[in-house]
Amino acid sequence: MKRSTLCMMILLLVLLPLSALADTAPSEETGRQIVRLTVTGDTLIGCSDRVRRNGQGSYSYDTYIEKNGYAYPFAGLYDMFSKDDITLINLEVVLTDHPNEKALKSHFNFHGPTDFVNILKEGSVEVANLANNHTYDHGQAGYDETVRALEDAGIMYCGSSNGGSYTCVWERDGIKIGFVGIMPGYWADKKNAKKNQADVIAKFQELRDMGCQCIVSSIHAGLEYSKKHIDTQEKYEKISRQYGANLVIGNHPHVPQGVHIEKGVTCLYSLGNFTFGGNTGVDEKLSQDALYTFVAQFDLHFENGAYLGHQMTIWPIRISGTYPENNYQPVLVTGEEAERVMKAIQRDCGRLRLKPYVEGQGAVQDFVPWEGK
Repeated sequence: MKRSTLCMMILLLVLLPLSALADTAPSEETGRQIVRLTVTGDTLIGCSDRVRRNGQGSYSYDTYIEKNGYAYPFAGLYDMFSKDDITLINLEVVLTDHPNEKALKSHFNFHGPTDFVNILKEGSVEVANLANNHTYDHGQAGYDETVRALEDAGIMYCGSSNGGSYTCVWERDGIKIGFVGIMPGYWADKKNAKKNQADVIAKFQELRDMGCQCIVSSIHAGLEYSKKHIDTQEKYEKISRQYGANLVIGNHPHVPQGVHIEKGVTCLYSLGNFTFGGNTGVDEKLSQDALYTFVAQFDLHFENGAYLGHQMTIWPIRISGTYPENNYQPVLVTGEEAERVMKAIQRDCGRLRLKPYVEGQGAVQDFVPWEGK
């Protein structure tokens, strides 16, 4: 069960190591609340038709689920996800039982059956971002089927590659957190840019009008397998911040990238992959850079209905418990592996110096106060 009451939050703070609390520990004043949000990278619960055609079925995501069950992919981090308040993923796959209508693209068309939504449900996922370049791999029909599967499972969703700015709101005890997904291709569409940009801006305003004290913007941009972010990612971080985002969560490059903090807003340029059926490690070698990445947890602080800021903890992971094949089950890493991840993130952080990784605590960063109105 998710922990959300004030008394449970106070208990958690008592149990946390003093080094994690530092000077930013919330007081026990009336009205103080903390919501814990966990964010992950690209989540591809399925595989490509190429894998099925080329006789790699025994190594496919589908086969692993058939053998191990729905709970298998998230089992390595289930304890973390089940004890937070919200888990947000980037769902980079179509959930369909009728994979016939396909977008005009290469053999990288991904899908899994609609019952794979139970992977998310048993993994304690609350929100799925759909603003990515694989949302329409099987056309509008595939997108609609994906949405129906999520709705039937009680999982909220935001964004699409076509409309780009659908929103959802998580609410508990007077706290409202809004989620929006943005695709650069939608914002910058040459034929419809003015209309599309107005649409995205309106969605941010809609979330504020609904009383959301905190807004999380998911951005799908960047160069695949690039160790550093590019100008496009900075552009959409600034757009998100300008229109009201408190956190900006980036995906698409498939490898970890840096952190940027400005005016009380934290941007993660890329979280890499999570449980990812796009590469078996047999038919397509797993890159060492793509094998290691991180999950981030944000403690969002509120007092008397007002958002105060957040504190982030970085948890280094390996996206597979085995290598070179992909067993699709991410696991936490420690020691040299954890340090490898921290170095990969730090090399793209500019002047920002990350707090170090500590065994059993993760890399707990400084509290970031909200500087907005």
